Amino acid sequence: MRSLPAAFAVLLLIGAAPARASIRIDEARYENGKLTVTGQAQPNQTVTLDGKYNTKSNGGGRFEFHESYRPKSCMSDITAGDDSYSTIITNCLLDDAAAALTPAAKAPASPPAK
Repeated sequence: MRSLPAAFAVLLLIGAAPARASIRIDEARYENGKLTVTGQAQPNQTVTLDGKYNTKSNGGGRFEFHESYRPKSCMSDITAGDDSYSTIITNCLLDDAAAALTPAAKAPASPPAK
């Protein structure tokens, strides 16, 4: 039979759950020279992208960033209150890699002027 303190400790461990993150990222994408990050945080909270750009979440907690910015590491840090979240930016590397692998397109020859 277990002692009462040991059983109590087990119940505490079972009931202990990790704190829920207050930031959720729905989209983090780089396309056509624009970085778009959308997600959810606590309502009416200042949200910061890479320590450079700020926005405020709406009453439902939704936030959006649309910046002419490309993170050098293709990752971004989003902070809101005491919480922070790092996300990988989709298509961030693809633009440069695709350009390096794709031969330059040649414009079709123009018909001679008459």
